[in-house]
Amino acid sequence: MTLRIIWFFILIDVIIDARKNCGKNDIHFEKILGLKPSDRNVPLLLYQPASNTTAPITTQCLEKCQSNPECQSFVVYFNVSTCYWFRAAVTGAQELELDADTAWFTKVCLKAPKCEKLWVFERVPGATLVGSDTKALPSLTRLECQQSCLNERQFDCRSAKFKINSNYGPGDEVRGTCVLSEVDRHVMPSAYRASTYDDEYFENQCSKPDEDEDGFCTYEEYDNATLGHSDLFFQNQTKESCRSLCEETQIFNCRGYSVVKRNRSFDCYLHSEDSKVHGPRLVQDNFKGKYFEKAPCLNISITCSETYMTVEYNPSMNFMGRMYMEGYSENLECFAKGHGSEIVVLKLPIISEQCGIIKAIAPDNRTLLAGTMILQYNPLVQTQGDRIIRVGCIYGNDSKVLLGTGITITTAPSHVSPLINSTGFAASPVIEMLVLDAETQREVSSTQIGQELELIIELKQADGSLDIWAGHLVAMTEHNDESIILLDDRGCPTNINIFPALTKVATNDSIKLIAKFQAFKFSSSPIVRFSVIVQFCPESCPPVDCGNNVQSFGRRKREIQARAVYTIEGTKVTNVNRTEFEKDRAIMKMPLEFIMIVRNPGANSERLVLGDGKILVAGYDFISNEVCLDYSLFIGLIITWILIQIIFVTCCIILVRRYKKYYEHESTTQSLEQLNKNFGIGFSNLDSRRVHWADNGDYT
Repeated sequence: MTLRIIWFFILIDVIIDARKNCGKNDIHFEKILGLKPSDRNVPLLLYQPASNTTAPITTQCLEKCQSNPECQSFVVYFNVSTCYWFRAAVTGAQELELDADTAWFTKVCLKAPKCEKLWVFERVPGATLVGSDTKALPSLTRLECQQSCLNERQFDCRSAKFKINSNYGPGDEVRGTCVLSEVDRHVMPSAYRASTYDDEYFENQCSKPDEDEDGFCTYEEYDNATLGHSDLFFQNQTKESCRSLCEETQIFNCRGYSVVKRNRSFDCYLHSEDSKVHGPRLVQDNFKGKYFEKAPCLNISITCSETYMTVEYNPSMNFMGRMYMEGYSENLECFAKGHGSEIVVLKLPIISEQCGIIKAIAPDNRTLLAGTMILQYNPLVQTQGDRIIRVGCIYGNDSKVLLGTGITITTAPSHVSPLINSTGFAASPVIEMLVLDAETQREVSSTQIGQELELIIELKQADGSLDIWAGHLVAMTEHNDESIILLDDRGCPTNINIFPALTKVATNDSIKLIAKFQAFKFSSSPIVRFSVIVQFCPESCPPVDCGNNVQSFGRRKREIQARAVYTIEGTKVTNVNRTEFEKDRAIMKMPLEFIMIVRNPGANSERLVLGDGKILVAGYDFISNEVCLDYSLFIGLIITWILIQIIFVTCCIILVRRYKKYYEHESTTQSLEQLNKNFGIGFSNLDSRRVHWADNGDYT
């Protein structure tokens, strides 16, 4: 039985029909991401455009299902612009299947006052928001948890996490622990991560907008790409008008927009999702397109003096990460550490042009000093929630301003290190560590930041006599310059935002320890090397209580020492007593390693712009997207081009003349040789003969 099927049985999902006594105004939609009903539920065609097009159809499908009393739910297939509806409620995990290329909308009965959104909640199975727990509620149904979030008056409930209880029967309604939060994954992107499928993340679409009028807000830009899931479509737009349409949309929370070049205008696509839900795979290549994704607002200010550029970041939540200039993360003058809610101050020297700060002088004698700063939420590793901010100062005309922002992660080399694991003979168990893509279940050696992955430690050929646990899982750079402990010696997670506890899945022929996480990398290197210690137990290894309702399949050392231990020595499994174990603890340890590359997800920071889009120095015009050059530079380029053409033509003429002269000489020589051959003499004989004259010396 595959891991995916096991997850289905963990998630015994019951979708309740819209209640018969539910008022018409209380019937709303819930959007479910990553899951859809299987075809055995007999889907019926709901809507398909007449023409062969891939234009978004979300709003049309919602309208048709809303007007059809028999329509309980429908699925939108974004890649073919088609939606199918279901007459009956979907019951049981065997009726569901994973599909990241669809969106499943179900009717629910909720009282959502003053909410004009087309769907009230977005539900993401297998995801959670770590920490930020504002209010915990007793065991509730999924619908009761959502209604509690809408009814909350003490704070603005932006999201909720729902952990499904396992102690209920097949016919019972799903119940679980409900925790409300005043933040969501957009406010706290570093706290949102992948989890097991008994965890669900609800996002309230009717909460207050997350824009901070006093903060610095912008969009992440993806060149030559568009987002795969679109909800609205507009023709004949500009980049600026498409951005305005996204910001003014009221029927759903627009998280980004894509523009695709069409002659002299653009096609505009609006998105209610972003690349943080399904990872960077949702961003698709399109050499005519650009994708812009909303980034969280930051309270950042910059002041400039004659010798320093001072960047101040006032975090809205506890910030224990780092601010540093790109490429200078270890230079003491180029980074600053966070200390909770205190303002982080990064004071950069600009006279010596350190820390990657570059200088540019404009034609009006203004001087720009600018660089790229990374805001990293974790003190050790980079995650998909981190930001890159392009900061700078303009000197001259009393202008000192903050510049554009966005995110990116450094690119990776093209080589990859091999997997190192333990193998044995046929009679011995085989242990290996793999990292798989969470969706395709294929092994990966190269991935992107934010991609959902699964780390699996597997004991193969399991016969029930041995069990395994794992601890001291460390992620490090290729040469161990930087490292972070993910699981301690007991097997408990040290930072659940980065890496969760291990869960155990046992089948007839294997035992697996599994952790679902999102790809991360170190600031100094794209190489991430995982190293873990695996221990054997006779029959079974009980889990360890790590606190905060977290259990992991590690073992306390005192429990290990009190009993016989099966160890690996070379490729042979042996049983040693406690005395032997105490003599040599190294025998019990079995290290496994896995090395992979974490690549750039493709986002770029926005261009250096000032205020309403005026050009600072020679570069791109933010409004027209045209290349702007200084007039003298433009004239210089034209003169240079003309000189190059003159030199090229002159060289061609010289070469042609030389070739013509050489050709004429060769033709004359060949003609003379042919003429002399006709008279029985050749040039070779005349050249080599020596003639003696009676009254002179020898001449050649």
